[in-house]
Amino acid sequence: MKAVRLSEYGGPLVFDDVPPPTIARDEILVRIKSTAVNHLDLVEASGTARQMFPLNLPWIPGHEFSGVVEQIGSDIAAWTPGDAVFGNCGGGAYAEYLAVKPAAIARKPSNLSFEEAASVPVASQTAWQGIFTHGHLEKGQTILIHGGAGAVGAYAVQLASHAGATVIATASGDDEAYLDSIGASRVIDYREAPFEKVLREKVDVVFDLVGGDTQKRSFLVLKEDGHLVAATQPVSEEETARYRVSGAMMRLAPSAEGLSRIARLLEEGTIRTDVATVYALQNAAQAWKDIAGNLSHGRPGAARHRSHGKIVLRVA
Repeated sequence: MKAVRLSEYGGPLVFDDVPPPTIARDEILVRIKSTAVNHLDLVEASGTARQMFPLNLPWIPGHEFSGVVEQIGSDIAAWTPGDAVFGNCGGGAYAEYLAVKPAAIARKPSNLSFEEAASVPVASQTAWQGIFTHGHLEKGQTILIHGGAGAVGAYAVQLASHAGATVIATASGDDEAYLDSIGASRVIDYREAPFEKVLREKVDVVFDLVGGDTQKRSFLVLKEDGHLVAATQPVSEEETARYRVSGAMMRLAPSAEGLSRIARLLEEGTIRTDVATVYALQNAAQAWKDIAGNLSHGRPGAARHRSHGKIVLRVA
């Protein structure tokens, strides 16, 4: 099968022929249609976080996918060849075939293309678990989402709004109209003014997708007993104690049940996907350059890039 592999940390991505995976009795072989590019792929490949994310080189990137069930193990009863699915994996989705456990997949939303479906699993579940599982967000509360126009942030805005919360997002002013359209009650342009000086009332939950000084300043706008949930770096125990709030750095815990719930919301039209660009699998290296450019958006002298929407790779 064709796949994109990395042979050494920091090395080039190579489009190559590799043996297809074989499945165990409790596994499913999925013929991949599309996969999506995540910042985590680039972090893992760089080797800068190899103690946290060690790779078994050569390594095939890719943590989310859509496709069709090709073959099932003898212990599998709930799936049949030909079923359209989408899901999460620990890596390996930049390939034509992938072996997965049933707990990693759900039925693809019928109203989404394979490209759209591949963009969903990581960002949507990270958002759900961030604001509800860890942030304990409830109807009538107010949430501040840092990086609201990013892939995770956009789902968080939509899910929080649907839950009946007041949603405040920090983002580039260029994304204000987009965020308004998906449910943000207010957008604060991080380039124009510090959010802690703009907000007049404190919030119940902060969902931090930015980190650094943004996280440190977030304690100033959080109500006592509020929740600060971070997706990029640990939360200071000293600061949480000082401000009498709870703080946690989350790690995504994918589940078929959670992904099926997201699928229903997508089919109902309650939330929507946002795909920025679709590349062919063999052009994965260019897609990585594209996402690296998006990460530099907003820095002085940086080129202009669209700052929201997932980058997807079409496999077949």
